[in-house]
Amino acid sequence: MSGVLRGLAVVVQDVELARALYREGFYGRFLGYDKVKRDEVDKVSAPLILALYEALYLAERGRIKVVAEDGAEIPPEKLAELGRGMIRNFDDVYKIYKYFRDLGYVVKSGLKFGALFSVYEKGPGIDHAPMVVVFLEPDRGISATDITRGGRLGHSVKKTFTLATVLRQTGEVVLLGFSWAKL
Repeated sequence: MSGVLRGLAVVVQDVELARALYREGFYGRFLGYDKVKRDEVDKVSAPLILALYEALYLAERGRIKVVAEDGAEIPPEKLAELGRGMIRNFDDVYKIYKYFRDLGYVVKSGLKFGALFSVYEKGPGIDHAPMVVVFLEPDRGISATDITRGGRLGHSVKKTFTLATVLRQTGEVVLLGFSWAKL
């Protein structure tokens, strides 16, 4: 029931646990595989690679224990602290990830779309992600370039382009979505 912290990721070696986590919510990605569909999970016998924010989310819910390479357990608070030291704006990124997960969405990396996250209603291989999410630092304003870039990105991949930030005063996640309309 554990994953080993290796750099910016947590590796789940136990194949049964890896399959269960992926089946449960499409958490992580299998080493050497792109998108694995739910009905293909039992054929995979590779470790599951979790991003730090995914591992933290699962650890806070008691689904996994994260350990160091020497086997020492890393509690969720310490994992968050490590994330802050390695990833810029880790707390905000995690809050945005958690926000969508808590609403029941499947949240995957949006890197191939030039975004922070791709957000699915059901999961990869089942439906297409209707939304790509780009993180906007809280103290930074929105520029016309941001909106143009987002509109083009969203239109080219047929997804709603969503800017996400976390308000400093309240910690609330705020979203601003853009989608194309033919006039």
